[in-house]
Amino acid sequence: MTEGYIAGSVAGAAGLVVGHPFDTIKVRLQTSQVYNGFSHCCRKIIVDEGARTLYKGMLAPLAGVSAMNAVFFGAYTGVLQYVDTDMETPKISSTFIAGTVSGLLAGFISGPTELIKCRLQVSGTLDKKRGNIDVIRHILKTEGIGGMRRGLGITVSRELVSCGFYFATYEWMIQWFRGPHKRIDELTPIHMIFAGGISGMLSWGINYPIDVVKSRIQIDGMDGPRRYKSSYDCFKSMKATTVEWIVQRSVSYVDESLPHQRSHVTRLQHDSQLPHET
Repeated sequence: MTEGYIAGSVAGAAGLVVGHPFDTIKVRLQTSQVYNGFSHCCRKIIVDEGARTLYKGMLAPLAGVSAMNAVFFGAYTGVLQYVDTDMETPKISSTFIAGTVSGLLAGFISGPTELIKCRLQVSGTLDKKRGNIDVIRHILKTEGIGGMRRGLGITVSRELVSCGFYFATYEWMIQWFRGPHKRIDELTPIHMIFAGGISGMLSWGINYPIDVVKSRIQIDGMDGPRRYKSSYDCFKSMKATTVEWIVQRSVSYVDESLPHQRSHVTRLQHDSQLPHET
């Protein structure tokens, strides 16, 4: 089990390093109207601010990856064992329930780290020396300890929805690959990676509008008066709620999700396909 957590943490960290530039572009697109799309945003950041800007804010989620991994997979396994007696071939509904609970708990860890991350990602060239500690100090000074909870509710909602759909879709695809006769250990890593990638794109795609609101709420008021009274107020006031806008901005979201889902698959494989433990 210890080796599984270590493997999952290393894989999660690798996924963050690979996916963070896409995440930075995603947050910029979600919170600003100055970019025409993914490629324009990427070029403008590199030319105007330098390529290193794409990695701003990475330290906060990187520091919490071990805790996230422990809660994410520990809660999933525990809940799945409680709601389903067949760990070899659990019901899809059971994996959805276990996934939502794991997302609910993980959201309380990712909320503060996402807050710090997003504020650094949008700071750009305003303050090149601004770091994680500077952001925390600024929040505590201007918003109090309660400021560290900004966007926590919408972050928990995002993780709850995303994890539920992710694990349910992943399990459905694994059972489809297995068919009526194959054992779980007969599947190849390609099956696992494919299932994880598709599950990640589907779950994050469904979840994208929630993530837009989360990003806007968490940077709201960081350098001036607040614009939104609540997450619902943010959702109502969003000008870009058309299908075209969502699809255009979803490119970076889907690209960003793939490295993270591969890291989840690595953990599942290392624990002998953890959702199927007996």
